Amino acid sequence: MSDQSKCPVCGTVMIQKSRSRLIIVGVGMIALFALTMALGTLRAPGIVAALTGVFLIVWATVGKGRWCRQCKTFRVS
Repeated sequence: MSDQSKCPVCGTVMIQKSRSRLIIVGVGMIALFALTMALGTLRAPGIVAALTGVFLIVWATVGKGRWCRQCKTFRVS
């Protein structure tokens, strides 16, 4: 853990997830959505995967991949 940032709510040390891995997995999940749209099958799981992929990319970029184990949230700060 290179950055010892504290959670603004509870004050515990936030853990750092690999930002590059989060982005790669997020892009892969969005690509899975494109594949399900092209094949025309399993569209509902593809939509869920795409939304999860967007969430992971936003967490990696805006949230910097930080996670508070105490609050079970990520803060944008």
